[in-house]
Amino acid sequence: MEVIDVRTCKYVEVDFAYSEESEKTIKSILGEQLFTDCSTCSFEELFFDFRFWESHEVLEKKWKEEKDTQKKKYIQALILISASLIKYCKGQVNVSDQLLSKALSLISELPEEFLPLLYLSIAFDT
Repeated sequence: MEVIDVRTCKYVEVDFAYSEESEKTIKSILGEQLFTDCSTCSFEELFFDFRFWESHEVLEKKWKEEKDTQKKKYIQALILISASLIKYCKGQVNVSDQLLSKALSLISELPEEFLPLLYLSIAFDT
């Protein structure tokens, strides 16, 4: 079985090269998968449940479709925050800090009074 990545936070997340055999091995070690489909989950729901990879994926879809440059920059910052926390859960603190710094830099470029409106807009759209 080829393990690609392991992240530990609230949950242990294991990415592996899929095969029926590898799935059986993972189930025998870790038990049944907790989450199988998050297609209806919101960014906030996933993020505040420490499911940073999935929250990142939800926002990435939105980011690709967004036309407004300020909103796109804000979404990118949220993606970077999620990515930062993914790296942190993998023990890559320096990389996590770099990603967080990039996210804060993007946010600092936006008008301060606009930030609450962006947050609400993203919350209602995901």
